[in-house]
Amino acid sequence: MIISEIIKISKPNNFDNLYIENALENLGIVPIRWAIVEINNENISVSVSYETN
Repeated sequence: MIISEIIKISKPNNFDNLYIENALENLGIVPIRWAIVEINNENISVSVSYETN
């Protein structure tokens, strides 16, 4: 089953794609695709799709 949801990740001062992919992996998510949908002072909101069992 493929799940799509928005995940909030804490925002460091500087970040890149690898930071987001590692944060998702730490949550147990191996993304099929992801995209940043919002950034504020504290969080990065990421729309992510991934497969579950």
